[in-house]
Amino acid sequence: MKGTIRLSLDPISTLVYVALLILTIYNIRLSWNLAKLKSSVAVKPFESLSSLELNEIEKINHDRRKWSIVGNVFFVLSLVLAFAGTLNQLAYFLTLYTVCNIIVVKYNTQTFNVIRADRHS
Repeated sequence: MKGTIRLSLDPISTLVYVALLILTIYNIRLSWNLAKLKSSVAVKPFESLSSLELNEIEKINHDRRKWSIVGNVFFVLSLVLAFAGTLNQLAYFLTLYTVCNIIVVKYNTQTFNVIRADRHS
């Protein structure tokens, strides 16, 4: 029929779009909670951190950096696919990018929990 637009999604594409939506909402929620936590709780000065806490922060930051790099790779691939790929490919790589961001936010939360002033050791 002329003038009729048919939208047909295969089950895998639908799953990717639903996953992207759910993960994006979850990522926003985690980021919002971290921002609220950071604004409401004091942190220890660097000088008062124990060597155990510093080692823990170093390990967390090392892992966080790896996930951040992987997320940046997925984001760059998403940018390329926005111009040269299909919408399904773009959604897939944005979903992977969102998963990496969720992991990075969780690592940031772990780091913040280590340096909280009210944390009981």
